[in-house]
Amino acid sequence: MTRLPNVYLVGAPKAGTTSLADWLANHRDVYFSVPKEPYFWAADYPKLRAHYGFDSAPAYADLFAPEAAQRASCLAEGSTVYLYSEVAAPEIIAANPQARFIVALRHPADLLVSYHRTQVVALNEDELDFPSAWRRSLVGGLPATDPLDAKLVDYPRVGRLGAAVDRLCQVVPPEQVHVVLFEDLQHRPDQVWRRMCAFLEISPDPEPVFVVRNKSNKQYRSAWLRQLTHRPPPVLRRPMGLVRQWSRTTSNQTMRSVKQWMWRPAPRPDASGDLRLELTKYFATDVELLERRLRLDLSAWRGSETSLPPATRADSG
Repeated sequence: MTRLPNVYLVGAPKAGTTSLADWLANHRDVYFSVPKEPYFWAADYPKLRAHYGFDSAPAYADLFAPEAAQRASCLAEGSTVYLYSEVAAPEIIAANPQARFIVALRHPADLLVSYHRTQVVALNEDELDFPSAWRRSLVGGLPATDPLDAKLVDYPRVGRLGAAVDRLCQVVPPEQVHVVLFEDLQHRPDQVWRRMCAFLEISPDPEPVFVVRNKSNKQYRSAWLRQLTHRPPPVLRRPMGLVRQWSRTTSNQTMRSVKQWMWRPAPRPDASGDLRLELTKYFATDVELLERRLRLDLSAWRGSETSLPPATRADSG
């Protein structure tokens, strides 16, 4: 019988989860799902699950069927939407009461401007200007696109990390939750790695190569090609879905080259000035909730700037 994951890297998005997943995937005692985000347990995001093709139990179990997965002490996946899902954590704990959760956290202002770019790329968002998208979201507005779920472009909801973590901790015992701060990931990756390995009860040696993954510094080259592959017309929806699913799981070098060609460099989004001040004030109460729940000092997140000098702020996913 196929084992299911016992480790879940649940978010937040754009807070370093892709880097953490990459480091773990290269550990001899860890088997990380390919793709990183199957979304299976997020039943309250049905279109998102169906879009990526792992919404059935057999399809999900197949991700962990290889012999290498069955030998690993840690089976892991990294669907960041689980942090916001109201059903994912309860369902996971019901299936495996000993499941462990890794939560990466980032200053909400930096998180949101980077996250907005991913929603544009995913065709859930059509407003290229984040401040405009943010203000539209404040009054409950939606983009003119057909997002896979309206919650994906509810930026106030995505930025409320305190509320999300509080919900998670109501169903998961505290000793089964491990928190990684983005500032530590940037400046003390070796310490982050060793603490995470201790939490998972695996050896920290050898250390991975600490490089940033999934920077928000790209945009698709062709709008029509992106539309065809991610929002195809009904007649092509099924075959294109199978191609998309295969492309996320294959190690075929030609497909990798094609996927790389489909992107072009783009400037990284930035949260600064009045926008940063507005977002910081908006989320101040939620950050206080996060501090109380995790017993952390996040006073820098409640100021107009983070404790990091601007030149060192990196952007990872």
